[in-house]
Amino acid sequence: MRIILFSAVMALSLVAGAQAAATATDRTTLIFDIDQGFGNGVVVNNDQFEPAWYFLKLPRGTFEARDCTTDPQWSDRGKPTPDFDKLAAAPMREPGERPMIDVTKFGAKPNDGKDDTQAVNAALAECAKQTPATLFFPKGRYDFTADPANRSTLLSVNNIDGLTIDGGGSEFVVDGLAAFMSFDGSKDIRVKNFSLDWKRPPFSFGKVEAVEGNHFDVKVEDRYPVSGGEPVGAFMDYDPKTKLPMRHGLDEYYTAQSTELLRPQLLRVNLNHPATIKPGVNVLLRHQVYGYNALTFQKCEDVRVENVNVYTTPGMALIGWACTNFDIKRLNVVPRPKSGRPMSATADAVHLMGTKGHINMTDCTFDGMGDDAANIGAGLYLTIKEKVDDRTVLAAHNLGLSHPPDPGDTMEMFHQEDMLVYGAARVESVEQSAEGGIARIAFVEPLPAGMKVGDLIGNASGVAKTRIANCTVRNNRARGFLIATRDAVIEKCRFRNSTSAGVWVLSETAFFCEAITARDVIVRDCVFDNCNYSGPTADGVLCSFVILSEWRKASKPGILGNILFENNTIRRADNSAIVVSGTDRITIRNNTIEKSCEDPTLETGHSAIYVSSSRNITIEGNIIDPKKQGKGFKQAVTLGPGNETDTLRVPDPAVEGR
Repeated sequence: MRIILFSAVMALSLVAGAQAAATATDRTTLIFDIDQGFGNGVVVNNDQFEPAWYFLKLPRGTFEARDCTTDPQWSDRGKPTPDFDKLAAAPMREPGERPMIDVTKFGAKPNDGKDDTQAVNAALAECAKQTPATLFFPKGRYDFTADPANRSTLLSVNNIDGLTIDGGGSEFVVDGLAAFMSFDGSKDIRVKNFSLDWKRPPFSFGKVEAVEGNHFDVKVEDRYPVSGGEPVGAFMDYDPKTKLPMRHGLDEYYTAQSTELLRPQLLRVNLNHPATIKPGVNVLLRHQVYGYNALTFQKCEDVRVENVNVYTTPGMALIGWACTNFDIKRLNVVPRPKSGRPMSATADAVHLMGTKGHINMTDCTFDGMGDDAANIGAGLYLTIKEKVDDRTVLAAHNLGLSHPPDPGDTMEMFHQEDMLVYGAARVESVEQSAEGGIARIAFVEPLPAGMKVGDLIGNASGVAKTRIANCTVRNNRARGFLIATRDAVIEKCRFRNSTSAGVWVLSETAFFCEAITARDVIVRDCVFDNCNYSGPTADGVLCSFVILSEWRKASKPGILGNILFENNTIRRADNSAIVVSGTDRITIRNNTIEKSCEDPTLETGHSAIYVSSSRNITIEGNIIDPKKQGKGFKQAVTLGPGNETDTLRVPDPAVEGR
């Protein structure tokens, strides 16, 4: 049997007797006889064709001349030689891919347990000289050590276009408190093929042994060594049987004042209030909540992240600010396999604010985060501090965060009382102050006469076309997906054991003030199991819902608009399955709801579907069998106050409030 192999572009003689002067544009045809090729090879017309093992082991790909030996020699035709092994292990790229910068050529050594930070940064510097380029890691474990005196980002990419980070299936392990990798002002970025972990996870887990006064004592598991003095930014109680947050349990932030070691692995947590946690439960202590993210992108364009596992990080796994175009595929933010850890990232898995263009996120798994699986919004609402003239304002975020618009962006204006849009104008220029987060924003058009101090402005240009499909969210604190953008489709996703809402289409101006009022959102063909059962509890599992300043609910329709919830399955909700408020044009169709209202904590939580302060509502074709609902169930659909009843289309006669 004769086999003909068409090689990729090759820069060397692959067989003895072939032309060693082959260039990077030569294309070589390899022929051998598999029945006889395991011997010494054959010679045909002065070209030598080597044993079958040679070609069967040869990997596919494109080789650079500098990556390979140009003089393959061997003494035994029956087995590979070191020269061949070197060739087989050489970095490869597909035709048209970027030249590779191998980190091992700059001093990084996989699997030696030594810090590779300096070597990888040297390789990154070389990439900056040769872009477009690929930073390549031969497969292995690479260690990165944080500097306690300078807790900054370990690997920084600034203004480098056309860069690929290819981990080659490697594992990166960080020792200490630091962000891992950041990209600023860069275009055409690809990040792929690696796993990331921290040597000591930024949390501890154990069993509460004693509670007294303002403290409780935790027997911390040995896998989380403690010495006393560790900070605790947040903690939750966990069910010892399910290893999930307790139903209706604790969710405390920044109430722990200090910790002290009573004896080995017995940690006392001192609070600023009387302790209410119960002896015998498990507790998860997050020593770090925010601040040290795995991957950060700021003002970048065309970002692709693929085949990346984040096992933990002291912050968010992936955060993007004011970027254009994200494609995220097979990003898995999950506890390290077989580690027994209850948590992955201590905050969000994905947090994208102010993205323009598009966001595509597919085939991802998000498990065990300390916050949302994905929070996607247009940025931050800014509060008007001063109206300088008829085209200029001074504005700032309520928490002092800096996220000013760009010239050319369109800003919408809102009164905080109702969050209905009353005007819009294009940005001409922005001056950001160094202190206080104050931005001086000049507009092209005159500002509305009704604008006043205290009003909010939100960036209507930072709304990416968002498509999320075939993703899994499970076992996390807080929500699955928060959606505060426009033109979004979430489909064929699975949500299980999220302590708050599975999907929340929203506008919120009570605390984080993340813009903007959502519109044109579809959630379809998704499955929700046992969501919204603990802190921070939402009103429902699937929501189109508004929270105004001072935690007020919407009193008027039209804040959110054009929403479709279709063909979803919702099983096991303590309160309502679907909740709507402040919305204009919503269709709730062909959804199946079971075990809703299992253990209501809200007055509105006795109906499978609850709608208030909305108009143009269609509710049809939903399957809500009263016999399959929870013990607190009273009504399939309740129409609360504030609805414009003449715009309703609710064929089901078993509806209150019509």
